[in-house]
Amino acid sequence: MLENIIKYFVYATKGYITKTQLIKFLYLADLYSVKWTGEQLTDLDWCYYHYGPWNEGIDIALNKMNGKEIYQESQGDTIFIKLGVGSGNVDELELPLALKLILDNIRREWAGSGQDKLNQLLEYVYSTAPMVEVKDSYQPEEKVRLNLYKEREKLISELG
Repeated sequence: MLENIIKYFVYATKGYITKTQLIKFLYLADLYSVKWTGEQLTDLDWCYYHYGPWNEGIDIALNKMNGKEIYQESQGDTIFIKLGVGSGNVDELELPLALKLILDNIRREWAGSGQDKLNQLLEYVYSTAPMVEVKDSYQPEEKVRLNLYKEREKLISELG
């Protein structure tokens, strides 16, 4: 599922997405799924690492697809995830409609270029319950497991 979700975001943005954005989009997809269904979309064990959500499985998946469906291009400190020679389109992924709606909402809300858009995305991600729980208690170089169910607990608490 991870590779299909990566492809979805890269295809849907037509390859105009940074690695930072992609990682945050993947985190939000898993977070929203846990929030509303109680289950993650991917099997990633999310960690707080270097100021944000992270999992090495993302790098492994990107490297596996690199040069085919996608390719990574460095420009200064930024890594862009571009469409590769073997890229397809969103419809070829045959994702369930409910999943496409979740992913498309994330893309529409947070995709775009410019530092302001990125800052808004980062601010939002850092304000999610799993991040709030750990970000002030650990050093950036520590890998600390994120509990995505904190977001679901927050929702249930708010609903009463």
